[in-house]
Amino acid sequence: MTYDRAKVIELNDELRTTFKGGRVQMTRNVYDLDSRLRGRALWAMSRYDKFDPENEHDWGVFIFGGYAFEWKIEYRGMDGKGLSADPADTEKTLRVLTLYATGDLLAAK
Repeated sequence: MTYDRAKVIELNDELRTTFKGGRVQMTRNVYDLDSRLRGRALWAMSRYDKFDPENEHDWGVFIFGGYAFEWKIEYRGMDGKGLSADPADTEKTLRVLTLYATGDLLAAK
C-alpha cells in the first residue's frame, strides 16, 4: 500500500492531541477508573511523544497514576468496518483511537 506517510502522522497527531478527526474511545477498564484519573490519563495520552522513527504516531504505551496504558489508532472504512484503502485520505478513512488499561490487554490474551 502506498500512501502519504507524513499526512498520516499529521492526522494521527491531530486526533491524539485534540480528539478531533476521528473517534476516541476507551475500554471498560479505563472507563471504570475514577473520572479524574481517567481524564488525566487522556491528557497524558494527548501529550505522548515517545515515537521511534518507523512509528506513524498510531500506537504508544505509558504509565500514569500507577496504571499502565496503551493506545492505538486504527484506520477503518468510513462506515466503521473494514480497513481503509488509504489512511492519508480523510474522505476514505475513519480514525478510531482506543485507550486500553493493562487489565484489558491481559484479559484479551
